[in-house]
Amino acid sequence: IFEVMAVAPSGGGAGRVALASNQARRNAEAVQRSLQRMGLPNTRVTMTSRTSDQAQNNEVHVFLN
Repeated sequence: IFEVMAVAPSGGGAGRVALASNQARRNAEAVQRSLQRMGLPNTRVTMTSRTSDQAQNNEVHVFLN
């Protein structure tokens, strides 16, 4: 199972965090679509999201469980 995690910076106020979280989620969805185009079944991919005080920019992390 692949876990695709959207990570957004947690600093800058609620509005900025909401915008960053939305963009990070869209980026993670694009990664998920790329995995599907490579032949990975949708049942083998999970999506999660979080904020991080260590992230400076939106990030997408992919884990293999």
